[in-house]
Amino acid sequence: MRKVLFTLVVVYISTTILQAQEAVIKGRVVDSHSSEIVSNVQVHILSSDFETQSDDKGLFEISSTSFPQGEQVLVISKTNYITQSILITIQNGKTINLDPILLDIDFTELESQIGIINLSDNELDGDFGGAATNVSGLLHASKDVFLNAAAYDFSATFFRPRGLDNAYGKVLINGIEMNKQFNGRPQWGDWGGLNDVQRNREFTMGLKANDHTFGGLAGTTNMVMRASKYRKSGRVSFAAANRSYKGRIMASYHSGISKKGWAYSFLASRRFGKEGYIDGTLYDANSFFASIEKVINSNHSLNFTAFYTPNRRGRSTAITQEVKGLKGIRYNPNWGYQNGDLRNSRIRNIKEPVFMLNHYWKINETTSLNSNIGYQTGSIGNTRVDYGGTRLVIVDGQETYIGGARNPAPNYYQ
Repeated sequence: MRKVLFTLVVVYISTTILQAQEAVIKGRVVDSHSSEIVSNVQVHILSSDFETQSDDKGLFEISSTSFPQGEQVLVISKTNYITQSILITIQNGKTINLDPILLDIDFTELESQIGIINLSDNELDGDFGGAATNVSGLLHASKDVFLNAAAYDFSATFFRPRGLDNAYGKVLINGIEMNKQFNGRPQWGDWGGLNDVQRNREFTMGLKANDHTFGGLAGTTNMVMRASKYRKSGRVSFAAANRSYKGRIMASYHSGISKKGWAYSFLASRRFGKEGYIDGTLYDANSFFASIEKVINSNHSLNFTAFYTPNRRGRSTAITQEVKGLKGIRYNPNWGYQNGDLRNSRIRNIKEPVFMLNHYWKINETTSLNSNIGYQTGSIGNTRVDYGGTRLVIVDGQETYIGGARNPAPNYYQ
């Protein structure tokens, strides 16, 4: 009996000693710019088989009794981030806690994936929602000197990469294509004023492989507007401008993911101006956004997103060099006074709410399935002075058109 008891005590003490000799390496990985956690980061000890990945909270841990002892190099790597090599000293029985590990974005890698540079007034003002054939909705920048000059020096107003207008580029929100079916072009006015919830963008240059669609010749941009993809925060901002509108006020709130897997995000903004930089160009726009997501488990997530951005804009038009010399660059022939009130004859109205339901299924490490349902309704309208004789009437039994007159625009060439 004493021998059995002695054996058990020896085994227990030996096990305790072995456990005490176990070394632990743990840490948390975050983005150095946004302070958001970074998941699925590869962590390994250089020249060894010890490796792991950070979880959904950015945490990782490796423990063993057979780590290589002394000074070692811990390598932290993830696509689109700069790989870090951290010098650590491993000793059995000791815990190394690296919290936080800051990862920097690898901009040299992302230069070939730069998304939207800017949108000109022509993009928002055009008859086809930015479809003017001499305007590009997307400008790309890469290491190519020519494209850099085109994107940053000329801007979106004067240049079309490779001669392609925005009908050749795909714009998606949460994986749902937003290009209009009747002309194939994105209607930027449908989601104007949602700046704070449109910062997560995935861009693919040209016909490169894309996670969401087959893409277009001018590239593909996917805006990620899921509630779970915004870090917990709240923001209120006000901006003043002298271009399209005079002021913009915006408020947004993101809850982050709760312990029960719920996340929600809201935004409301207003842009306004009785007159912009160009004469007679009123601006009256509101924007509303809501997104609710339920993270069911590590493999399934369900997200509902809705946004409504009604906007009413007074439009300008091109003028000749002669008119510019006489009246200045701010002159706009579309407006005048009616009963003492300033009115623009060409008003653009957009009222098209969008609703979408997205299901995300991570089948395995290499395969995922994204199922989407989207619905859009509403109207787009444009006004103008009717002087072309478009109304058919019957006078003394004869059909005739009335309403025809000389063009009332003050810069009409005749």
